Amino acid sequence: MGRRGEHSKSEIECMALEAAEAIIEGEGFDALSARKVASAIGYTVGSLYFVFRNLDELIQRINGRTLDQLYAGLIEALSDCRHPQQCIYALGGGYLAFAARHPHRWRMIFEQQPRDDNLSIEIYQEKMDRLYELMEIQLKALAACPEEEVFIATRALWSGLQGVASMTIGRKPDREEEQWAQKLSRHLIGHYLAGLGTTQFNSRVNQSVGRLIDCPK
Repeated sequence: MGRRGEHSKSEIECMALEAAEAIIEGEGFDALSARKVASAIGYTVGSLYFVFRNLDELIQRINGRTLDQLYAGLIEALSDCRHPQQCIYALGGGYLAFAARHPHRWRMIFEQQPRDDNLSIEIYQEKMDRLYELMEIQLKALAACPEEEVFIATRALWSGLQGVASMTIGRKPDREEEQWAQKLSRHLIGHYLAGLGTTQFNSRVNQSVGRLIDCPK
């Protein structure tokens, strides 16, 4: 069994987070426990709680890392798109692809919220806001809408994508499930943007950056 002096606090923290993520990826978040994480890194539960206040804090940190990785994946998905409408489809596809690759960690973000009221949710909310901002930027480029309308549209689209993922991607998703989720995502985004009037582009605009449209009254 490892001793506290063999690693720094930050090293134990990193080891514990990686071990916890491996447990979740392999067995699901219901299998996560302080004892199992401590055993995986060769330390006692007491040493683990020297680094994390409790299991809730560990869960919060894992969720934060998952959101960081999701954000990085969405940034990568945007790298090849040139038009805002295309970028919105890319965000939807990237989101569902991440959920399919990491179903347990993705579900844990929404289903395993910390119960410790003393833990701050500000950092978690900031990470969620970054995801919303990616969609907001594209919608603002498409629609000449008030800020409030863009705010609502962004969260409506993200909520729809989350619903698609929840309904179609199982805990052990296969290729068919992911393809079906992607199809539903494109259908959802296409009809939502049509409702905003953002699909009316002429051929010249389709080759450039798009044009502003009037937000429906």
